[in-house]
Amino acid sequence: MRHGGLLLALILAVGVATTVLALHDREDNTQFVAQQRALAPVGALGLERLLLTTSDPRPGFSRPPARALSARCASAGGSALGNPWSCLVRYPRPPRIRYRVTVHADRSIFGSDEPEGAPSRGVLTVRGCCVASGVAP
Repeated sequence: MRHGGLLLALILAVGVATTVLALHDREDNTQFVAQQRALAPVGALGLERLLLTTSDPRPGFSRPPARALSARCASAGGSALGNPWSCLVRYPRPPRIRYRVTVHADRSIFGSDEPEGAPSRGVLTVRGCCVASGVAP
């Protein structure tokens, strides 16, 4: 019987130690949290300026390089990066393209969608780097 008590005490000690380690691992990574809090917000103006540097992604529309003429973006998110974004971009030849844009932590972007009112033969994409920081409107 004496050995049974020792075995039970050993099992309980291992269980308590495991619980303490598991709870410790669930604590916030303070360095990661500090970096996220210091992340400057992305503003619509910064994203629009970056999109103005993009070329028309439609096949046959990029020669000579047709840069965007205008861009208007609106954020649907409340985070510092503002994801997801909806951006309407106008290139020299119609129709306009409405992109669903994601801003990554390194401030690079990726967006995809189709032209307004004129489906294309696939999804159009836009990529770029890097969105300047600014206060989101």
